[in-house]
Amino acid sequence: MDRLTPKNKLWRRFRGPRLPAPALKLTLAQGATRQVEAAIDALERGKFDIGLTLAGAAEGMIKRDGHHLFAGLRDNPRAQERFGKKRDWITLLNRERDWLKHGGDDAMEITCFDAAMMIARAASKLEAKDWTPKMEDFRVWFLQNLDEI
Repeated sequence: MDRLTPKNKLWRRFRGPRLPAPALKLTLAQGATRQVEAAIDALERGKFDIGLTLAGAAEGMIKRDGHHLFAGLRDNPRAQERFGKKRDWITLLNRERDWLKHGGDDAMEITCFDAAMMIARAASKLEAKDWTPKMEDFRVWFLQNLDEI
């Protein structure tokens, strides 16, 4: 990872927001939508850990009955055949997210696929009316590149 320094031009001094900074008033859907959009931006920059963390938080904000990606993965019959306990499968599905949230092993590899899948999981929890053009662009990219991610 590049070290941010004035010499390599990746570095910029923190300036803070314009003050006074008004508070944000958000619904759950708005908050989750903003997090998913920021996760997509992080994914594009190769910051998979940040994208995964933001998407994981967004996914956890929205309670949705009916079909969404995590439920489909969790309840997949092939996973039930492979794992003795559903809990073991869920632990695997959330492994990177939980490591970023709680720590554990000294190191973890987080791939583009890990981040992209978490973004897809989070976006699938949002109602269609809450999707933005950026989310739709991500969906198209994800489906076109699924085999290569």
